[in-house]
Amino acid sequence: MIDTLIPLIAALPLAGFLVTAAIGRRLGRQAHWIPVAAVALAWAASMIVVVTALTGGAPFGEGGHSVRLWDWIPAGRLRVEAAFFVDNLTAVLLIVVMSVGLLVHVYSIGYMRHDPGYWRFFAYLNLFMFSMLLLVLGDSWLTMFVAWELVGLSSYLLIGFWYRKRSAALASKKAFIVNRVGDVGFALGIMAIWVNTGTLNIQESLRLMTSETLTAFPIPLGLVALLVFAGAMGKSAQFPLHVWLPDAMEGPTPVSALIHAATMVNAGVYLVARANPLFATAPEAMVIVAAIGIFTAILAASIAMTQTDIKRVLAYSTLSQLGYMFAALGVGAWTAAIFHLMAQGFTKGLLFLASGSVIHAVHDEQDMRKMGGLRRKIPHTYRTMLIGAIGMAGIPPLAGFFSKDEIIGEAFKLGFQWVWAIGVVVAIMTAFYMFRLIGLTFWGESRVDPAVEPTVHESPPVMTAPLWLLAIPSILLGLVLAWPGPPIGPLFGLPGPGLLAGWLEPVFRSGREILGERESAFALFGIDGALIAASVAVAVIGMVVAWRLFGVEIGPLRGRGKPELVRQLTARVPFLYRASLNKWWFDDLNHLLFMVIGGRIAGVLWWFDTRVVDGIVNGIGAVTRRSGGGLARVQTGRVQNYALGIAFGLIVMVGSYLMIAGR
Repeated sequence: MIDTLIPLIAALPLAGFLVTAAIGRRLGRQAHWIPVAAVALAWAASMIVVVTALTGGAPFGEGGHSVRLWDWIPAGRLRVEAAFFVDNLTAVLLIVVMSVGLLVHVYSIGYMRHDPGYWRFFAYLNLFMFSMLLLVLGDSWLTMFVAWELVGLSSYLLIGFWYRKRSAALASKKAFIVNRVGDVGFALGIMAIWVNTGTLNIQESLRLMTSETLTAFPIPLGLVALLVFAGAMGKSAQFPLHVWLPDAMEGPTPVSALIHAATMVNAGVYLVARANPLFATAPEAMVIVAAIGIFTAILAASIAMTQTDIKRVLAYSTLSQLGYMFAALGVGAWTAAIFHLMAQGFTKGLLFLASGSVIHAVHDEQDMRKMGGLRRKIPHTYRTMLIGAIGMAGIPPLAGFFSKDEIIGEAFKLGFQWVWAIGVVVAIMTAFYMFRLIGLTFWGESRVDPAVEPTVHESPPVMTAPLWLLAIPSILLGLVLAWPGPPIGPLFGLPGPGLLAGWLEPVFRSGREILGERESAFALFGIDGALIAASVAVAVIGMVVAWRLFGVEIGPLRGRGKPELVRQLTARVPFLYRASLNKWWFDDLNHLLFMVIGGRIAGVLWWFDTRVVDGIVNGIGAVTRRSGGGLARVQTGRVQNYALGIAFGLIVMVGSYLMIAGR
C-alpha cells in the first residue's frame, strides 16, 4: 500500500494540472474543483505516509524507504532510477508542503474568484505542487535537479501570472534569472558528486563521500558543499541572490504564501539539511553557510523596518527568517533549522494569507500608510494576523519562540557567539517591524481612502477558515514538537529529546558523528534559562518600542501612535533610514553592474564581433568570391578555346625548353 501511496502523492497534483490545463477554461468558475480535489487527495495520502514513517511502521525504519519505478537513464556507468525516497526528514517536509498547499488552494477560491485567469491560476498551483513534491521525494540528485528547475518554472509562471502588468512581468523574469545563477552552481555540484562517487543516488553518494575508507576525492568536498549551497542560496534567496524575493510579491497573494513563505524558499534549507553529512566533512563550508545566513537575517530585517508595502515587509521578514535557518545549518543545529522551517512555514503562510485578506478588504491597496483602524472592521483577519505577529516576535508559548530560541541558543552553546549576538539583534528588530505592521494596518485612526472606507468588509469564510487553521499550528506546534526537549526541557529539568529531535535523530546522526560531540559546559550552569530570558526580553523590548511609536489596542492596553516622534527619530539617522528604505541600494548596484557597465561592455564586444570578427570573415569570403568569379571566366565550355589554350601551353613549354637547351 505504501509503495502505491508514495508515487500517488506527486501524481495527483500532476494529473490535476494536466486536466485543468486541458479543460479548465470550459469549467469557468468551477475550475477549482479538480485541482483542489487533487491536492486534498494527495494530502490524505501523504498524511498516511507521514504517520507510518514517523511511527517507524513497515516498511520504514530508521533509514527510510525507497520506491523504485523504472530505470530512467541506463547509460554505462551512469544509471539513474526514477525512484522516490521517504524518511523522517521527507515526512516533516510533507507535513508543511501539503498542509499549507491545501489551505492555499482553498483560500484561492475566494481570493481569485473574480480573476479572468481563474482556471489558469489553479492549473499553475497544481504544477507547482507537483514540482515541489518531486523535489522533496526524489531519490537522486538528477531527479531533484529536474524538480528544482520545474519549481523555478512554476515560480516564474505564478509571479508573472498578471503578465499584462509590467512590474509583474519584470519580477518573474528577475526571479527566473537570479535563480539560474544559483542553479549553475548546483548543477556543477551534482557533476562533482558524480565525479567523486560514480553515482547520483542521494543516499549512496552521501555514504561514499563520508566513508572513512575514501579520503581522497578528485574534487575537494569543501568545494562540492559550496557548489550545492550555491543552489540553496538561489532558491532560498540568500545574499547576494536575495534580490528576487521582494519583487516576487507582484504575484497574487496566495502565491506569496505558497511559494515564497512556506514551500519553495524552504527548498534550499531542505537541500542543505539533506546533505548534512557532506557539509559536516567541510567545517569551513559550514562557517560560510552560517556567515551568509546570519548576514542575510540582519540585512533583511533592517530593510523590513521601513517598508510601507504590507507584503514587502513580510517578504523581507521571510528573507530574515531563512537567514536564521541557514545560520542554524551552518553551526550544526540541523534539527533547530528544520524546527524553524516548520514553525515559519505555518506562521508565515498565515501572515501572507492574512495580508491578502487585508488587501482584499481595502480594494487591492497594499500601502500600510493608507490603512489603519481596520481592527474592528475585519476582526478575524486582525486576530489571526496578531497571532502570527506574536509568533514572529518570538513570544512564548507560540511556535516561533521555540524554534527561534533553539537556533540562537544552540549557536551560543556550540561556540558561535557571534551568530548568537547578531541573532539577538535580529530578534528585537523582528518584534519591532512586525508590530509596526500591526499598528499601521489595524490600530489607530483610519487612513483608508474615503471612497473605499464604507465598503471595507471581512473576507468570506473560504478565506478566513484557512487563516484559523494556520493559526492553530502557529500557536501549538512549538509545544508539541519541543516538549520535553530544548528549550523547555533544560529550563524545567525535563529529560529526553523533543518529539521533532527524536524524529530527525536518524537523519542527522551521520553528520553529528562526523562533527563529533560538541556539547557545551554552559548547560551545567543554567545557561539555557538565561538565553531564553534574554531572547524573550529583547522581543518584548521590540514590541514595546513599536507599541509606543505606532499605538496599541490589545485588551486593556490603549495608546495612540506618535507619527511626529517617528519623524524625529528617522531624522536623526537620515543615512540609515534612506539605506533601509532603498533596500541598501542592491537593486541600483545590480542595475549599475549588469545593465549599465555590463551593457556597455556587451556593446563594445558586439561592435568587435560585428565589425572586426565578422569583417575579417566576410572579407576573406569576398576575396575568395571575387577570385573565383575571375577564374570562372576561363571556363567557357567551348572545345576550341580549350584546344587553343592547350596549344598555347605547348608552345610556351617547347619554347622554354629550347631556350634552356640553347644555353
